[in-house]
Amino acid sequence: MASNTNSSATCGICSELYQDPRMLNCLHSFCKKCLEKRLDEGPSKSSLACPTCNESSSLSSRGIETLSKDHRKTYEAEVAEFEGLIKGEKSVSCDDCVKRGPAAFFCCSCCEFLCKNCGDHHRSSRKTKNHELVSCTKEGGKENIFKSVAHKPLTCSVHSKESLDYYCNTCNDLLCIRCVVGKHKEHAYEEMDSVREKEKSELISCLGKTEAAKDKLKNSISRVEKVMQGVQANHKEVDQKINDIFNHLQHKLKARKDALLAKSADVALGKETALTLQGEELKKMDNSLSEICSKLELVTQEYTAVEMLSAKQPITIRAQQLLDTFDKCSLDPCKLDIMPVSLSSTQLENEIDAFGAVSGGYMPRRSTIDLVKPTAAVGKERKLLLTARDGNGKPYTHGGEPVKVSLALMGSNEAGISGVVVDKKDGTYGISFTPNTAGEHKLSITISNEQIEESPFALYVRQPRNYTSLSACSRTFSISQYPGDVAIDDDNNVYIADNSYHCISVFDQNGSNVRTIGSNGSADSQFYGPYGIALKGNIMYVADTSNDRIQKLTLDGKFISKFGSSGSGNGQLSNPRGIVIDKNGRVFVSDWSNHRVSVFQSDGEFSHHIQGNAADNSTLVNPWGLAFDNDGNLHVADYSSHLIKVFTPEGNFVAQYGSGIIQYPAGIAIDDEGFTFVGEHNRSRLIILNAQHQQVHTIQNFQDVAGVCTDKDGNVFVCDYYNCCVMKY
Repeated sequence: MASNTNSSATCGICSELYQDPRMLNCLHSFCKKCLEKRLDEGPSKSSLACPTCNESSSLSSRGIETLSKDHRKTYEAEVAEFEGLIKGEKSVSCDDCVKRGPAAFFCCSCCEFLCKNCGDHHRSSRKTKNHELVSCTKEGGKENIFKSVAHKPLTCSVHSKESLDYYCNTCNDLLCIRCVVGKHKEHAYEEMDSVREKEKSELISCLGKTEAAKDKLKNSISRVEKVMQGVQANHKEVDQKINDIFNHLQHKLKARKDALLAKSADVALGKETALTLQGEELKKMDNSLSEICSKLELVTQEYTAVEMLSAKQPITIRAQQLLDTFDKCSLDPCKLDIMPVSLSSTQLENEIDAFGAVSGGYMPRRSTIDLVKPTAAVGKERKLLLTARDGNGKPYTHGGEPVKVSLALMGSNEAGISGVVVDKKDGTYGISFTPNTAGEHKLSITISNEQIEESPFALYVRQPRNYTSLSACSRTFSISQYPGDVAIDDDNNVYIADNSYHCISVFDQNGSNVRTIGSNGSADSQFYGPYGIALKGNIMYVADTSNDRIQKLTLDGKFISKFGSSGSGNGQLSNPRGIVIDKNGRVFVSDWSNHRVSVFQSDGEFSHHIQGNAADNSTLVNPWGLAFDNDGNLHVADYSSHLIKVFTPEGNFVAQYGSGIIQYPAGIAIDDEGFTFVGEHNRSRLIILNAQHQQVHTIQNFQDVAGVCTDKDGNVFVCDYYNCCVMKY
């Protein structure tokens, strides 16, 4: 045992034996003091990155105290410390006396190290005279000490003299008897030994599942390695084919080049020969004319009359012959100085650019679609955009990959329908499909026959609704006073933020109140004037307006965390109202009095602000409701500017609409078809706009509208503020 424990008894930060080790979410443990130092030096107080694997662990306001104690590491450290004592490498102090002298004995009954004096007193004391004491310096007592240390009772961190004998199922915490009769007396607790067997069986079951998963992973890793070998072999084969074809093309290009050069030389030679002949003829003519000119000059200047007259006729005939020949002779050089050639490479270059293709370069599981709203309607075309990405998640800039889309009803043996794919040649693909059946569907999207990230997707297909005919509500959910916002969970339960009774009222779909979450106050799980509410899976986010914070809870009301504080700085809020969660889990909050939207990461870390600017008239003035459209853009109900303003999630202004139509917009919701539902607070109306933001219908007779939402079936829920109810249409 000794050799096995020493290596695992040392903290990975301080390299010393563990002192009060705490376990991170990744199951790596470190000394509490080391983690506290890391937390103090780190950028965040709400999370801590593991020094070993860098995985982040979320912390509550209690800091490192949030983390579980690793009692096994404590035991291993004690064993290692004792091994050092046996080997003479270190001494162990007495656990009993104030002098803390070196330990000479170990009491197997008390699990305490004792100095010589305390050991002698232990033997002579009436209460402890029958305890088993073993020498710390003799090898014979080693196994007894190991055995005792292994079963050393743990003591309560609150009541240091009490052993931990109970387990609280309510708090998932270890308790002593004083804890049981104290703050945990109303909780569900059990004796440790009885809980151990039950929990052990669950752990054994978990072990079986993890081992099965490990076996599957091992098989998967083997298959991945085999595919890797195939990829590498295929890579060499493809490279060889590319080299072969381009070597062949290089030979063909060289042969063509040589042929054109030979033709050029042949044409040039012919031109040079023709010009040589022309030059020789002109020189011959020039010599003949020179001779006749000399003869005429001699005859006219030096000949006697008899000599001149006798020679005139032959000289004149010769001169005329030469002049006749000269008149017929071309004095201009042959038009051979330019060699006509056709060498335009544009077409060939275009063909070379388009020549060949190597497919399959994408990592489909990194490719993504923006399925912001996982719903669609029967008979209505649903459009999505697929972005192909490489292994690092970087978008590709070209297309060409085979993309397939299919939509099938869950639980059905029917093949389903195929989607239409348009390759935009820039690494993105337009996807569209038209569902023909209502219900839960499976949407599958593949690139090169491999599923993209998160595919297949769950898509709920509803029956279409004619929003232009909405008039009477189908159900009313009444609360005590002033509903600020409303949200619907996956089971169609209705969550209403009660602004004046400082709670969340929960109803089932039939209108029965099933529970109330929270009460008036500023403690965890308490609210003061809550306005906004948003659901993400089994998590609820509440805009605790008058407390200037966001609370994160489970759907049954258990507190998880909180973030935000009063002020105007980064991460601070002033009268937060609307709240919405994007597909990446980021939390968008309309920061009413700060005239901006504050964005937080899912763990509550501040990300950035969205507030527009005066240059493009996008400045926000008292933003209230928030909603995402199908493209992932954020629509902000800007109350005091009487407009809906649209931004990217990063804060870039996109557009605005509603001028002359909307006044004092409060709540806003957008469905999968692009219909927008805007609740006007002061004018007490619900305005319905189509996907082109044109007004198609209006519902009136409310007493000021606050929050608005839709459910997966296309039902519209409206917070009728002063009528103290939520109306379903």
